Amino acid sequence: MANTKNVNLSQKPRVDAKWLSLVRKYSTGSNSHKPQRSPIINYTAAQAALAHYLSGLIEGDGYISITKEDRVILGITFNLKDKPLAEKLLSYLGKGSIAKRKTNCIELRFSHKQTLCKIIELINGKFRTPKIDQLYKLIDWMNKKHSMNITKLPLNDSPILNDSWFSGFIDADGNFYIRNSLKQIICKFNLEQRMIYPKTNENYNSILNKICLALNVKLHIRERISKKNSYYIIRVENQNAIKLLIGYLDVYPLLSSKHLDFLNWKIVFNEIINKNHKTVEGRKLVSLQKSQMNNSRTSFNWEHLNNL
Repeated sequence: MANTKNVNLSQKPRVDAKWLSLVRKYSTGSNSHKPQRSPIINYTAAQAALAHYLSGLIEGDGYISITKEDRVILGITFNLKDKPLAEKLLSYLGKGSIAKRKTNCIELRFSHKQTLCKIIELINGKFRTPKIDQLYKLIDWMNKKHSMNITKLPLNDSPILNDSWFSGFIDADGNFYIRNSLKQIICKFNLEQRMIYPKTNENYNSILNKICLALNVKLHIRERISKKNSYYIIRVENQNAIKLLIGYLDVYPLLSSKHLDFLNWKIVFNEIINKNHKTVEGRKLVSLQKSQMNNSRTSFNWEHLNNL
């Protein structure tokens, strides 16, 4: 096991020069990824929401790979319990497959030209992280392999809480928790993301700081000897930040089973706000909601996917 030191460093939530540099890199200049602007595509509200959500999901739990055989695979990893979401996305996006990956994971995979074109059309211009490098390589491959002329749009630098990108990112890397003890009943939300994007050695600091700025929280670090194995952690625990997160997710809902965890979590938070959580009935309600969350969940309601 690698040597690990746990450091809980707090950083002010600010958008620094590194973020501006990253935006410039993927929006102007003479680098090999030089993007071009294309005409604005008119989406319906539902299509636009899915486009931003899908971008966040891919940037969190997806990858785009070009094999030695000159074949593209766009993959998204899901927990096995979220197979209904994978199936729904597959039915919407087109030709692809769902493969068993690990004991508790599946992978949604796309390689078909028309499907890749549809995905690119949806997510191009919506990415916010260094993983845009993979999208640009896919566009370069499509343009060369299939004689296409897809333009490469720059990073999305709009406010974090203005679209569903963050919902997709949370479905990939976020988690909801309830601490229920005799002394404390607390709602917590954590989001973890590695510090360094390994393909370009770019840092995720700026985009995560931007999320922190939107939620008015601090950014923490779980540091290891190797920076590539170190993680940023966003912790949402104070009531004002939780209210911001709830307000956002009420408008841009999650699509995985984490949506159900969020609903349980939200019920407990409302009990805390109303100061009912330490009454006999309140404690019973808190225990019930917690017992239905995360790995303890045995019942799943996928009605929230009906709007896709």
